[in-house]
Amino acid sequence: MNWGMRIVVGLGTFMLLIMGAGIYMVSHDTDSLVDDDYYEKSLAYDDVYKRKQNVIEDKAKPMLQLEGDTLSIVFTEETNKGELTFRRPSDGKLDLKVPLYTKSNVFRLPVSTFSKGNWTLEILWEHEKRNYLDIQSLFLQ
Repeated sequence: MNWGMRIVVGLGTFMLLIMGAGIYMVSHDTDSLVDDDYYEKSLAYDDVYKRKQNVIEDKAKPMLQLEGDTLSIVFTEETNKGELTFRRPSDGKLDLKVPLYTKSNVFRLPVSTFSKGNWTLEILWEHEKRNYLDIQSLFLQ
């Protein structure tokens, strides 16, 4: 085999390798950082912005306290209802939603079954027909 044929075979092999890698990457798309319904969420961002502004205007930012294996969320007002969303940045399969209802200003949740590490806690709640949203980082040890 002469050197010209070796170049053609080498280029052909390289092209097949690149095409195979491209097909593999497209068929195994596992991007867990993007929500499936990101378009719908972007259309409703005005509501998210208003909820965050309500937290700032009313000085209603809840305080997180981790005492042993119990997470306490201290609200500024009593009688809150809503939803807690725990998001794990490293693994979207561990994300969890918990309903929230409290007559006092403290909500307690056992977190002993949660994986250790970084979590993003999204607190979505309503108090006296006013809606709020707060997002905080949480590190469980």
